[in-house]
Amino acid sequence: MWMERIKKTYQSDVPIFTDDLLSLYPDFTKAYVFRMLREAEEKGEIIRFSRGVYYLPKETVLGVSKITARMVAQNKYVESERGVYGLYSGLSLLDRFALSSQIPNVLEIVTNHEPTRKRTVSIKGMRFVLRRSRFPINKENVGCYTLLELFSEMGDAPSIEGVSKALIKAYMKENHVSPDQLLRFAGDFPRRALKNLVSSGVLDGTK
Repeated sequence: MWMERIKKTYQSDVPIFTDDLLSLYPDFTKAYVFRMLREAEEKGEIIRFSRGVYYLPKETVLGVSKITARMVAQNKYVESERGVYGLYSGLSLLDRFALSSQIPNVLEIVTNHEPTRKRTVSIKGMRFVLRRSRFPINKENVGCYTLLELFSEMGDAPSIEGVSKALIKAYMKENHVSPDQLLRFAGDFPRRALKNLVSSGVLDGTK
């Protein structure tokens, strides 16, 4: 059956984008793929979340499963089974390391999948600010990029103490981020990132 190819490729509740579906059926025309998608929608085999975004539903105790705008943004701009290509920035990043208690109205994302310096997109009514990555983000360097983004976002901070410092050091250990790696990539960020990194004290005694 036509849907079997999709079901073998994607798990339930995983955002599926139109371009991926078209690539999955190179032997069919675009018009035919969309016609088959409409038929699958009518049968409830696949659900259209928003323009260009679909997912395979599953039955739960509460009914048919649903995905969220954040799940779509995560898959498209941050991370999926294809790898890591982005990270969350702004207030959500500062909050992650106890450097802010503000709740962001708009999530900010730095990603390889954005060609412009800054752009705001809306996914099912939820807004996201996208920023082009300073260099390609991948699984190996995302930890380093996250911390340098943090030091850049925090403005001019004379020092970091207490819980925040402990969280950063724990993150470095867990994600195998070395002082040498931070110093090597700091040149790709604003000068305050290196200034905050050095003055923070998180490199002291780090091996």
